[in-house]
Amino acid sequence: MGASMTLGEQLKKLRAEKSLSQPELAELAGIEQSYLSKLENDKSLPSNEVFRKLLSAFALTVAQFIEPLEASYIKANLLVISDIEQLYKQATSKQLNKQRNMLYLASTLIVLSVTLFYLGYAKQVFNETQYEYRSSGIVLAGEPINVFTHWGDLIDSTDPRAHGMQMRKTKVAMAQRSDLDVLLSDENRGGFFDVKVEGGRRLYERMDHIINKQPRAINAWLQVLGVLLFASGIMGFVLERRLFNLSR
Repeated sequence: MGASMTLGEQLKKLRAEKSLSQPELAELAGIEQSYLSKLENDKSLPSNEVFRKLLSAFALTVAQFIEPLEASYIKANLLVISDIEQLYKQATSKQLNKQRNMLYLASTLIVLSVTLFYLGYAKQVFNETQYEYRSSGIVLAGEPINVFTHWGDLIDSTDPRAHGMQMRKTKVAMAQRSDLDVLLSDENRGGFFDVKVEGGRRLYERMDHIINKQPRAINAWLQVLGVLLFASGIMGFVLERRLFNLSR
């Protein structure tokens, strides 16, 4: 709204802008000059019918006529005029909708900010823990999957004299077949798992005493974004309150 003025002052201002005398405006609007004088001196308020005649004389809409008038003045004095009351209610409804939308947006930003910050802080979506799995070598067809750790079970123990020789030969053979493979996984795949490879299979064992931490930048960015959105949500509440108070 512009500077404070009354309905009568607005009528005088508009008449002066049109270079009309009181009799000329009264004739143009089809009302008595004495009645127009009362209106311009704020000694009376026009009926809705007379108000429409004045608007027609000035070739203005209701919104254009009341634009320079303060909301507090309109609310206290002019809502008895039906067209002004209807326009005021529409404007109030639009303002409330804007206020409600701003509050919804600010609330959504805060909820989203807390969620993003937690996801970045807890590192649940983008896990930074890496599990180390090791495989000693390729298990051939027909061999037990744990042959590299239990190769002693393959030795015939019925002949005690041959047992020692077989142990040495088997130990050398398994050492020659040893082919260590280390696999880092973001997923905990259990204590053991095996995969098919060329020539046989590999058994991977999780090294429980080795847990690697691999920082991921996206978790830090999620926390930063969460803080920014939280600040934006709080600012939305502050702005909504200030704008709403200013428009009252």
